[in-house]
Amino acid sequence: MEKALKEKIRFFLNQVVPVPEDDWILFDQRLRYKTYAKGELLLRNGEIENYMYFMVDGVTRIFHFTDDIEYTLRFNFPISVFNSYASYISRSPSLVSVEALTDLKVFRMSYTDMQSLYEESRFGERIGRRMIELLYVQREMKEIQIHSKTAEDYYCELLKTNDALVQQIPQKYLASYLGITPESLSRIKRKVMSENCE
Repeated sequence: MEKALKEKIRFFLNQVVPVPEDDWILFDQRLRYKTYAKGELLLRNGEIENYMYFMVDGVTRIFHFTDDIEYTLRFNFPISVFNSYASYISRSPSLVSVEALTDLKVFRMSYTDMQSLYEESRFGERIGRRMIELLYVQREMKEIQIHSKTAEDYYCELLKTNDALVQQIPQKYLASYLGITPESLSRIKRKVMSENCE
């Protein structure tokens, strides 16, 4: 089973940057398969992020807790790469937490393994850089969408790309992510059900 799941990761990476066989072998040797149960924290605020995660099944959310309020910053769906990249890069305590919203199947690579990959393979360094770039792009796109789209537009966009998985996300987290109240999200859901997303 792990081999089939790894092939999904390989296909994903090849869409980002083609990976020669020798470099894939070095990359593959450092991937570790892990499952998480729904509700489990992969990372807690204040811990240092030690892994780059490659999602093959499930949904996670990245959130920040301040002034007794949780702010959902991002959801991660298959097939994607995620972590607390600020902590991962700077080796400083994370300002965010990462929670499994469903049971998860992931591959992860430790920071130490990623650094050794850089040393063994010039191409490995390119892969690592592209993973960080992807994380940065995700963040920037979210920032742009917050200011250029309505909550309804963004909700519809989520449904179009991840409908079945979005249905598994608790409403309070979706509302937090969209920057609206749960009541406003209920109104949007009713409107979408009656009119459908264009």
